Order: sequence, then C-alpha cells, then structure tokens
Amino acid sequence: MHQAFAQAVRAEPYYIDAYARWHDIPLSAPIRYLRWGWNALRFPAKRYRAILVEGPHVWPSFAGRWRDVPTLSLVDNETLYFLHTGFYRSHAEWGLLQAIRRYDALLVIGQMQAKLARLLLGAHCPPVYVGFNGVEEERLRRLAAVAPQLEKPVLLFIGHGEGGWRTFYKGLDLFVEVVAHLRAHLPGVEGWVVGRWAASEQEALLRRHPGASVRFLGPVQAIESVLSQAALYFHPGRGEAYGIAVLEAMAAGVPAMVSEWTGAQEVVAQVWPEGVLPLSVEAMTQAILAYFALPMAERRAIGEQGRALVQAQYTAGQAIQRFREIFYRALAACEA
Repeated sequence: MHQAFAQAVRAEPYYIDAYARWHDIPLSAPIRYLRWGWNALRFPAKRYRAILVEGPHVWPSFAGRWRDVPTLSLVDNETLYFLHTGFYRSHAEWGLLQAIRRYDALLVIGQMQAKLARLLLGAHCPPVYVGFNGVEEERLRRLAAVAPQLEKPVLLFIGHGEGGWRTFYKGLDLFVEVVAHLRAHLPGVEGWVVGRWAASEQEALLRRHPGASVRFLGPVQAIESVLSQAALYFHPGRGEAYGIAVLEAMAAGVPAMVSEWTGAQEVVAQVWPEGVLPLSVEAMTQAILAYFALPMAERRAIGEQGRALVQAQYTAGQAIQRFREIFYRALAACEA
C-alpha cells in the first residue's frame, strides 16, 4: 500500500540508510546515531522538490530543513502510539518528538494517528492530513464471493509478527488470553491465527494461557477459505496503525471486533459501534459473548453491512486517490 502511495505521486525510491547501513543490522545506539547523521549529511536533498518519508524517521526531517526542501512523513506505523504509552526510552522518545515536530507535514493514515499526533505535539504539531488504507480490487472481488458460516464460534486473527514487540503491537497476546477466558462460557470456542509467528512465541503464549484453544495456521495464500469458516474477526491491537486485515475480513462478510487502539476502528464503528472495545480482557470477553448471543440474522446483517461499506468506500484505488490529494495539498501549502 505504501509503495502504491509513493508511486501515485511519482516518488523516486531511496533507502533510508543508503550511505551508512543501519536499518537491518544490530548496532549500538551511538553507532546508529552516527550513521543517521552521516546519511543526513550525504543525502542529496536539493535534487528533489520534496522528500516523502515512510514513517517518522529521525534524520530526514533535519536533512530537509538544512537544505530548505519540504519534508513530509507518511505516518502509518506504531511510533505515535508507542510514544503515547511511554514504550521508548527517554532519550529515544525525546529524539523522535524533536524529529516529528520538524516535518513540514504529516500524512497520517486514519483518524487515530491524527489524534495521537496532535495529542503528543500540541502547538508544535506540523499540519496533519488524513488518508486511509484500502483493499486491492482483485482481492475485493474474491472476498465478495465468500459466504461465511458464522455459526461455529471460531475467532480469527490475521497478522505477521514473529514475536517480540510485534506480539504486543498486534495484540496477539490479548487474542490468546481472551480465547482462554471465553472457554468457561463458550466451551466450543476456537481461535485461529493466520500469519508468521515464531514457534517459540506460539509456545510461550499457549504456555501462559493453557486453557486457550488456539490454532496457529501460518501464512495462508487462499485466505478466503479461512474467512468462510470464521464467525468473528477479532483484532485487539495496541496501536495497530490501521489493519488492512480488518477491512478484508469485513469485505468477506465476517463481522469485526477491534480495540479502540486499532486504526480501522473508524471503519468498524460505522457499521457496529459495539465492535470497538477498550483494551480490557474482561470487556472484550463480555462483548464477544454478547455477539454470540445475537440471533444469526443479526450477525449476518452486521457482516453484510460491513461488506457493503468496504466494497463502496475502502478500495485501494480510493485510498491511493485520497493519498494523492493530501500529498499535493500538503506540498502546495509548504511551497506557498
């Protein structure tokens, strides 16, 4: 999606660590910071009308200002939520906040990111322009043909992470814990997890919650076959920037429940406000039990309303068009 956004504004790809590699190798903090500075000094900003950065990286916002080139950040990741919750060490938090406030504009994906940016930066927040994510049209066509059963209590989660902070960010640990709690009231409940997760992470989660009936399916190519068996898509993210998987589940007619800190909650809320939940295992458990107590016709109605909304308003083409609009609006304001 981000690559499509960049292509839509004719951006030239450029590695964040083109002159001194740091992004994908382990380095001590001082060495990493030195490499940031070297990349900033060497970056040929004057060649460009503007710099579009995927994520609020630290050095590009300074490099652009040194050379008086508008620098815009595409914000669609965990950074703002992690700043909001004190996830980073104090020096990293300070550096990130200093960098973000120096961007000329923030092109955020979703209202949650916009809210976090304004909350964190206050009067120092750069102008914020809001876009959204969408589902690729060919994928939408396949998802439109899915007829979910909705009867058997199967909760589905889709996301990659391997482990570590991604487990926290995606809310996979909450997913497993909630399934464990549900077993006391809904004995037949199952949790299905699609995506790449390290075997050690799977084992640790199941050891922590031995009552959870959770199956890790790994990466799945034909996701339609899994969605057709799901009764509920459940995504309890902690700062999940958006969550295209939520849109895909909705496009397949599967009702979605998400945390209030999952960006796609703005889409879920349009269909079913009860599907947006606080980050509380008890509240999530009770909400899911209430969902399974609904008549089947009501569950299907929620699913079909979600399908219609995504098909009509959240296609990749529409998301790309919106991004193109906010990018050029932001750029015009920078150059005015």
